[in-house]
Amino acid sequence: FSQKMAVSLWLALFTACVAILLPLLLWRLGRRPAASAEPGPAATAGASPRAAYRHPTELRATLEEPGLLAEAARQKEQGNEMLANGLLDAATQCYLTALWFLRRGSPTYPKALNLQIAPAGEAAASLLGGGRVSPDQPTLGRLSRLIVLLRGGGGGGSGGRGGGDGLDGEAAEALRVALHLNVAAVALRREDWYLAAAACRWVTERQPANAKALYRLGVAQEGTGDSPGALRSLAACVKAEPQNREARRLFEQLRDEAEQRRSLYSGIGGRSGFGGSDAPPPPPPGPEREDELTQRIRALLEKEAKEENEKLRAQADAEAREASGMPPTAREEAMQKARQGAGGEALLK
Repeated sequence: FSQKMAVSLWLALFTACVAILLPLLLWRLGRRPAASAEPGPAATAGASPRAAYRHPTELRATLEEPGLLAEAARQKEQGNEMLANGLLDAATQCYLTALWFLRRGSPTYPKALNLQIAPAGEAAASLLGGGRVSPDQPTLGRLSRLIVLLRGGGGGGSGGRGGGDGLDGEAAEALRVALHLNVAAVALRREDWYLAAAACRWVTERQPANAKALYRLGVAQEGTGDSPGALRSLAACVKAEPQNREARRLFEQLRDEAEQRRSLYSGIGGRSGFGGSDAPPPPPPGPEREDELTQRIRALLEKEAKEENEKLRAQADAEAREASGMPPTAREEAMQKARQGAGGEALLK
């Protein structure tokens, strides 16, 4: 009897569960197509950020100058976050994209920024604000450049303060300077000395006393081995910002190293066998030693002169013997000829 009661209780419980769960399941299946066909505001708000991504070229086409400035500032903040997280390539791309948003007209988006690895060296330096035309952009002719300028555009080339190929205004200029300084900071961490120096020089051309640009330029020059240039940049930085301890420390370090090298080279140059040139030693003082050919020629000339002297002496002796039986006048003439022969012998000697 107990087994029959247990089976009956289990059957009643199963029937109750089916009666409750089956309507809920059918209701759920009936609502799923409607939800997928017309997503509500909550579903739209929870969409993935990747689905809402827009290419910078597409985004730029919808923005005016204030919107371009705001987007450049947003790219800068995003680059700062990437830099704080140690993502150097992503930070470089954000900063260079922000500089692209600050250009006038409808510039072509650089192909180098579509890659996952950020550009470096000259390729990245060509994307700096007010710099040269991007390598992947076609070069405009003179007539095309004139049309672009008349329309208010710009495709490259340096300009004045806030002008040229970027947006006008003090806010845009200040943002452009900050972006170049950030590009230099990231380039130094990537050991891209060329890009760092190019970005800093762009700033110093407009703000010669910018301490950050001068300091980072000095570090970049030291990285390339240009110690004299680094000393000049760091000296200008210390002059512009005397309280900059890091710049002063690096300046004194480079100065001391330069003095040590100078003293070392001067000491080596003063020692025998060190620091000299590879040229042979100078000849000893005195008459120059003749080579073998010159000695043979000189011997032949001396032999000929000796033979000529002997002939003259023999002729003079013969004339003297003949003159012994001559009149006084003829004897004097013969003696004079003999004396002239002796003088010629001395001259030949």
